[in-house]
Formats: sequence, C-alpha cells, structure tokens
Amino acid sequence: MFEEFKDQVVLITGAAGGIGSATASEFTKSGSRVYRTDISEAGGPLFLQGDISEPDFIRELIDHILDREGRIDILVNNAGICPRTSVLDISREEWQKVLDINLTSMFFLSQAVMEIMIRQKSGSIVNLSSIAGKNGGTTVGAHYSASKAAIECLTKTFSKTGAPHGIRVNAVAPGIIDTHMQDTVTPIQKEQFLNAIPLKRLGSPTEVARVILVMASGLASYVTGTNIDIDGGLNM
Repeated sequence: MFEEFKDQVVLITGAAGGIGSATASEFTKSGSRVYRTDISEAGGPLFLQGDISEPDFIRELIDHILDREGRIDILVNNAGICPRTSVLDISREEWQKVLDINLTSMFFLSQAVMEIMIRQKSGSIVNLSSIAGKNGGTTVGAHYSASKAAIECLTKTFSKTGAPHGIRVNAVAPGIIDTHMQDTVTPIQKEQFLNAIPLKRLGSPTEVARVILVMASGLASYVTGTNIDIDGGLNM
C-alpha cells in the first residue's frame, strides 16, 4: 500500500488485539519489518511476548530490536485495557493498573524510542487515544477515559520534543470499533451506539489501521501534535 514503508522497522504494542493485529498486517503488506509485542501470545515472526507496563520489559524490547536492526522508524502505541467498572466501584488497584498500562507504559516506551529517533533524525510515533478521552465515554470506565484524555496531551508534548529533529508524533482516536472490546456490550447498548453513529455501523480494525499508516507516512509529512477521530462521525 505504501512503498515508503518498505524495509522500515516498525514496533507495535498491543499487537494481539484487533486494531494491533490489523495494523501489523497493513505495515507488513507494505514491506515493513514489523516487531510486535503483547502480554498475550500472538506467535509468528518478530513477536516478543511481555508486559509493556514493566520497565525491564521495555528495555528488553528496545534492546532486542536494536540488536537486530539498529533503528526504529515507526512506533505505534496501541497497548491498552478497557475495564467497564462503574465510577463508584473502581478500586485504587484497578485505577492504577489501567493508568500503568494505558498511559505510563506509553510514556516510557515513547521516551526510549524518542532517544533513538533523535539520533536517527527521523521517525514517527502514532498513539492510540479514544473518543472516550474527549467525551468521557458512555460504557467505558472513568480510568480508561482519563488515560485516553491524557494521551492527547502527551502526544502534543512529545511532538514538540521531536519536531526539531524531524520526528512527528500524532494520535488517532477510534470510536466504536468492531473488536473484542465490544464483547461485553449488551444488544441494547449496541443498538444505541448504531443509532448515535451517523454512518450507522461500527468501524473495522482495518479502517483504523489504514489511518494509522497514513499518519505515519509522508502523506502526513506536515502533520504533528494532532489527534484524528476515526468514529463514523460520532463525535461531531
């Protein structure tokens, strides 16, 4: 799809899930060397299983790629969890777990990769936010929404750091996408979603993945520090 991605080194977190695996597939079709990681086993070439919220694993992951490739051209921060616990029932432990995985791990992985990209004087980072980070969501937990709202600001901060070195950092904010995250949604809730979405359907992981590729590509060469909604018009 994108000839410019041929032989580029791509790292995707949360790669066992719907959006992560679709993104890995699209980059692979474009000829990239795609390193994938997830806490769940996904198998296949260039996959390293581990907990991205653990600092030792972040270092292991980075060293693993640098030993083999010597560079990282694109980082897609996709790892995240979405408990649907109500506001009044969220424990301190659950709050911390969501922030550790969704936000803290993204910061420290991006920090490590940014150092590499600054030495390269090139690179692109795409973060996965959510429309829940803009409107608080409806069926997702407050901790999930808070983590995704913070990612928007973090994206701008990393963008300002990377821009003088030719590095772009952007985010995409999926709406209601047809992944396993919707498995716990009731039929009534799904009907409400469909009625609220102007395009009257859920998005597909591939539709999200293709926007990620555009944001990482030269087609978006003058775009940095922004957040693109992928929601069928839901957040208009």
